[in-house]
Amino acid sequence: AQMLANGFHTGHGHMRQPQDIKSALALSSIIFQANQNMQHGGQSFALFDIDLAPYVRKTIERHKKRLQSYPLTKEQIEEFAWKETENDTYQACEAFVHNSNSMHSRGGGQVPFISINYGTDTSKEGRMLIKQLLKATQAGLGKGETPIFPIQIFKMKKGVNFEESDPNYDLFELALETTAERL
Repeated sequence: AQMLANGFHTGHGHMRQPQDIKSALALSSIIFQANQNMQHGGQSFALFDIDLAPYVRKTIERHKKRLQSYPLTKEQIEEFAWKETENDTYQACEAFVHNSNSMHSRGGGQVPFISINYGTDTSKEGRMLIKQLLKATQAGLGKGETPIFPIQIFKMKKGVNFEESDPNYDLFELALETTAERL
């Protein structure tokens, strides 16, 4: 989260803070790739949903600002901004999954060994990110191949996603569906 929020240096130039979810996930891929070149073993994004939800919010706000120039009600602007952000978030997640399986950075032409943890962010933005990541994973790679990376860990927590009445239980069910389809 700090690397995205503060920017970072790859050794070849400084990367500034991303201003939307597409940039945030693109830079996350670069962070993983650059780091994998300097270490042995796997890497994890421990709070994937929580750390990236603010960039979903930035995307929504950017769309709202752009849509204000159209003759729309506040409700229409809100609705369209969320729809456009949902599409942007899916595309960002799809690119992240593809990058995770195609950006060579380890000896022998291997891709970074990445795991991501998510499932506990109950914000609308965090939930959107989780849902779109799972949908992108279900879609697979270019010809429908099962993506090997990132390894996805859905965190379970009572009151969050453990029981049917919990706010993220639907995402837990989607994660189970994704696992059943892609394992």
